[in-house]
Amino acid sequence: MDGVDAVLFDLGGTLDGPGRPWVERFVAAYREAGIDVPAERLREACHAGTRAAYAEPAIAGYDLAATAAVHVAAQVAHLRLVPDPTRRVVDIFVRGTVAALDESRVVLERLVRRYALGVVSNYYGNADRILTDAGIRRLLAVVVDSTVCGLSKPDPAIFALAIARLGVPPHRALFVGDSLAQDIVPARAAGLRTAWLIGPGLRFETSPADACVRSLADVERLLSS
Repeated sequence: MDGVDAVLFDLGGTLDGPGRPWVERFVAAYREAGIDVPAERLREACHAGTRAAYAEPAIAGYDLAATAAVHVAAQVAHLRLVPDPTRRVVDIFVRGTVAALDESRVVLERLVRRYALGVVSNYYGNADRILTDAGIRRLLAVVVDSTVCGLSKPDPAIFALAIARLGVPPHRALFVGDSLAQDIVPARAAGLRTAWLIGPGLRFETSPADACVRSLADVERLLSS
């Protein structure tokens, strides 16, 4: 992929768990914790967790574990689980997320030698904190957090804002994300090139993305080809 000066990434489901959005990872965490709840009920509970996190004003200063705790506490309340498994589920979720962020940082440390890097994310106001704790923020020229900037995906304007802050033409930037609707379609509408990060077990399909990848390492190979 020639002519790329900047690479922007989604955070949740991309840098913190490539191709695996939070809802899928929470479902897996409950399973690992030995809690038998139908997947569809867990997905509904995860949406309740997302609403609770966005409604918590203090979350802007929270680290990953505290953020996950807000999420899981709301899930457990929604599911009316007794005894309360919040601590176990949070520990499992955070362990996997930290490992994924560590792996992503290694790739970004190589990419930053050649490209300006950034993050565009629908997040809770603490994307900077999460990325700083993971050792990734220092590698990024820009972080656009929806709660901080007042724009959110799938509005193409949030991508345009990131590009304006980077100072590069849209067509010379690549956006990497795991959601067609939230990432790929609006990023393309803003004029960026796109790479759709497809999770494990999912099949490649026809998409509007310029490329389909399975990992951040695939993104690195794509840029080198």
